[in-house]
Amino acid sequence: MNHFTLTAILVSKDAIRFTPAGIPVMHCQLEHSGQANEVGVARKIQMSVEAIAIGPIQKDLEQMDLGTEAVFEGFLAPKTLRNQRLVFHINHIQLKN
Repeated sequence: MNHFTLTAILVSKDAIRFTPAGIPVMHCQLEHSGQANEVGVARKIQMSVEAIAIGPIQKDLEQMDLGTEAVFEGFLAPKTLRNQRLVFHINHIQLKN
């Protein structure tokens, strides 16, 4: 199963573009800072993640202000067939209170 959940801050977002089929797409950058447990030892994590919102979820991302923290859910996939760098495809956003 390819399921990825990340609590992160929205730090940038690109302008909306549309696929040839007319589906809205928005690229963004997320930043996460926290800790993870690895072999019983706390490990500090700071990372930036390239992400994309396609279809109806794009509207939720568009309405978010930069600096907003949320829980993002989705999956990881290669950017393109030729570029195997992973991109986080967002399919659910839950704002943090």
